[in-house]
Amino acid sequence: MLRLIYANTLDSDAHYAVKTANISSFFYLEKNKQKLAFLDRREFGLIPKGTGVKSILVEKFLASAKKLKFQTSGRNKLAYVIFKEYRLFGKKVEVPAHFPLDMADFLRKNGAKLVPTYPFFPERAIKSKPEIGFIKESLKHTRGAFGIIEKILANSKIKGSRIYYENKMLTSEYLKQEAEKALIEKGMFDLLGMIISTGEQTTTPHHDGTGPILPHRPIVCDIFPRHRKSGYYADMTRTYVKGKPDSKLEKMHVAVFKAQRAATSKIRAGISAAEVYQAAADSILRSGFDVGETGFLHGLGHGVGLDIHEAPSLKATSKDILEAGNIITVEPGLYYPEIGGIRIEDMVLVTKKSCQNLTNYPKKLVIP
Repeated sequence: MLRLIYANTLDSDAHYAVKTANISSFFYLEKNKQKLAFLDRREFGLIPKGTGVKSILVEKFLASAKKLKFQTSGRNKLAYVIFKEYRLFGKKVEVPAHFPLDMADFLRKNGAKLVPTYPFFPERAIKSKPEIGFIKESLKHTRGAFGIIEKILANSKIKGSRIYYENKMLTSEYLKQEAEKALIEKGMFDLLGMIISTGEQTTTPHHDGTGPILPHRPIVCDIFPRHRKSGYYADMTRTYVKGKPDSKLEKMHVAVFKAQRAATSKIRAGISAAEVYQAAADSILRSGFDVGETGFLHGLGHGVGLDIHEAPSLKATSKDILEAGNIITVEPGLYYPEIGGIRIEDMVLVTKKSCQNLTNYPKKLVIP
């Protein structure tokens, strides 16, 4: 197998290949069980020992690249020299789906056979022991952010149609700010933003939330930060009500809780992701709610790692089979414009016979 990446380590495949962050754009090549990273002198030695990746000074190829007469970029010329040096022209070379288009066109014009491949590292779906540890750490700090949100809500007062904290109207923006402070203190960063929505906003699952937090209405908090050092994400959702929820909303919360429990009870190595989704959907239907265009209207979950969404996918049409070592979200939800939205999300580790809940955090709805 021949595999080639050109990216920096903000790219999750490049990060996975060299097991480190903070390396600017570089070539990574797998050939004949060799793993080679072409680095310049400024970053040489950054790849941790024990990865099996051999670092090569890219400067040794730059002189040859500069001599080429092609009217193209320096990085494309360098790619050409590497293809020549390692006899890659004429052979099938797998590249990520996001491989630079200009480089692909140039290399193909000169005889390269590039095969866009997704997922590029299918093995990423099965987490190693260190990766599991990284995700557990990310979740630990994310739980801390939820603790801050709950503390603020508990110490707030309802006055008419608004909620006040320390004599100021409580807003989505303020809760996000305080949650983000807690995350930053623990080396986490809110790379993709977070969801803290309220009232009618909660009926749109990915509405990020804005404006006043409303009393007696649902507050969906979905936080998915990345650890600055390890690069691994956490993903967690809870729904709260400050005050007294509508009875229909309480029933929705119970239904979502039961659906999550039904799904997690099915999870084990060897089961199809679609079957796990169906367990949640069937539970929702038994509770008297809808599945499809209203009610439970999205997939059940997804893998999490160096990307917030990665394999496997838990939805009705998924062809994935769960394997021991997968770390997935289980996040059923219900959404009705006239009532509001409810979502609960935990992350679980798939094991041979069941799963382990890594989130391990209460699912209380009402905060008086």
